[in-house]
Amino acid sequence: MVFDLDGTLVHSSPDIAFHLNAAFATCLNIDGPFGSDVVENMIGGGLKDMIARGFEELSQTPDPMLFDQVLQRYRQNYLDQPVIKTTLYDGVVTMLESLQNKGIKIGLCTNKTEAAARLVLDHFNLTSFFGAIIGGDTTATRKPDPESLLEAITQLGGNQLGGNQLQGNPKATLMVGDSKADYGAARNAKTAIMLVDWGYSAIDVRDLGADTVISSYDEFHDALLGLSSS
Repeated sequence: MVFDLDGTLVHSSPDIAFHLNAAFATCLNIDGPFGSDVVENMIGGGLKDMIARGFEELSQTPDPMLFDQVLQRYRQNYLDQPVIKTTLYDGVVTMLESLQNKGIKIGLCTNKTEAAARLVLDHFNLTSFFGAIIGGDTTATRKPDPESLLEAITQLGGNQLGGNQLQGNPKATLMVGDSKADYGAARNAKTAIMLVDWGYSAIDVRDLGADTVISSYDEFHDALLGLSSS
């Protein structure tokens, strides 16, 4: 089982918006221009993609030096204070505990930098659940390229789910995410994909063609059973 982080396990857009606004305000000498709702539609492709989309929102084409200044300012500020208003979604801990108790191997595959992801997991005491933590800078490419997801699967010990009868089945590894990037990574890696409908997607995730979509973690295990029997 491999999870995305932002918009899937944690509601982090308030902190991402705060630090993104601060970086642009400092480097461009402007007031913070982005609300959380705007930033939520910018999350998912990784930090560089988010910075680029920020400049697009401002109708600006930055030179490489300015782009790097904003990126580095955001990166440092976020690492200094990764959790101010970020919260766990309801049911996350109970769901992870249940998977762990069943012997299911759990990984994380996020386009957030690995260092930032680890800080967020540490803050919420979640790190011990994950046998693999792959960030957007851990591998040469990031989601929707399959490389980072495949690396998580490799670190977890292969394409298997709890050693049960699903071993060897393409659906024996499940990606759980909230975005087109997660969907693309799963399809490119030939794993099953569960999408949550409460995350940060500019489009309705139900239109992507995921194997299953849930609206709360109360639905997680029933959806998982449905995948196992299909």
